[in-house]
Amino acid sequence: MRRNRCFFWRAEMKIIGLVLLILGISIIGILILPYKLWLIIIGFLLIYLGYKLFC
Repeated sequence: MRRNRCFFWRAEMKIIGLVLLILGISIIGILILPYKLWLIIIGFLLIYLGYKLFC
């Protein structure tokens, strides 16, 4: 049975699409949200990632 070569290509395109979507949302957020709100969001994100890393 032959393996489907398009599967890996589709998976890579899905990851690239997700990265572009996150990048676009963050650029729009940078233009709209104030600087202090970004610091609060990044702080909560770091706390959450630290909790996930050690628990």
